[in-house]
Amino acid sequence: MTERKPPAKANPRDWRNRKTTEWTVATFQAYLKDEHERRYGIAYTTRNYGIEGRWLKTMLAEHGAEVLRAFIDACFAEYRPTAQYPGLNFAFMFTYQRARILPRVLAEFKRAKEAKERRQEMQIDEDELFDWL
Repeated sequence: MTERKPPAKANPRDWRNRKTTEWTVATFQAYLKDEHERRYGIAYTTRNYGIEGRWLKTMLAEHGAEVLRAFIDACFAEYRPTAQYPGLNFAFMFTYQRARILPRVLAEFKRAKEAKERRQEMQIDEDELFDWL
């Protein structure tokens, strides 16, 4: 008889095939690299991947994966490359763009959550409707 191998664990860097809520620091690092190369056509570089990893972990723990991804996407959307700074990395996002962009992203998520709660409150249960009639 042949032995069965346990199923392979999902690659933590495979951001395309994972739900955003399941992303880890490694997934975000792969996403940053791929998105940077797609947008700017140059390799992603940073001075210290360890520092970026710690900052990613901090924001992931504090705000969650969906907010962190929205923050990164907003930073990429707002950044305009220059000859001196043709690319963007998470260290720059965390240091210089966080104070301006993160509050806006958090407010958008708060509005969306409140709108969802209002919709749920407005839905009348069928039994409640029959009681009214």
